[in-house]
Amino acid sequence: MTLSTPSEACNVSVASTINSIHSSSQLSRHDSIRKKATENYVAPANKKRKLYDDHLTTLAEGLKLGDCVGIKIHEVDRTTTDPKILPCLIVWKEKKHEDYVFKIVCQFGQLDKGFGIESLIPMQAACPVELKSLKLDELKDISLIEASKLFVRGSVNGATCDCKSLCATKHCPCKKANVKCSTKCHSKKGDCKNKE
Repeated sequence: MTLSTPSEACNVSVASTINSIHSSSQLSRHDSIRKKATENYVAPANKKRKLYDDHLTTLAEGLKLGDCVGIKIHEVDRTTTDPKILPCLIVWKEKKHEDYVFKIVCQFGQLDKGFGIESLIPMQAACPVELKSLKLDELKDISLIEASKLFVRGSVNGATCDCKSLCATKHCPCKKANVKCSTKCHSKKGDCKNKE
């Protein structure tokens, strides 16, 4: 066993101190570079987000009760040749915190949930006549999916179904309306008796 002299112990402690100073200065240098990179990345993103939020606020403040707007119909609720937008009227508008919430009606009823401004498409120039002549107090609540199906199919025949049976009796809305079931009726069911 060798004993180290005080001068050797001193050299080891000086070397470890120099290494720790060197590594801490390197660490702080990396931290400052990372911090600057983060600032350079986040600043333009925040600026774009603020511009987008300001645009939505301006758009929301410009819409008023009775204005015609559209809601996008999801691809699963329509075919490629069907309309892509469901026309609606604004019947209620409220500001919650920083966002606006709108209640809207279509020709088939009042949509059962509120929508944010990012879901609405202004359509003042292309408002259908059916919407302008709606009697709002007679409308019932309806889901967006159901309204979309009625709008897409309703323009042709006004009936859709989601039957679990064979669509062979008058319990089927399509059979009752004397029309054939389409691809929007129980689309995965292969044994429907009311198909063309």
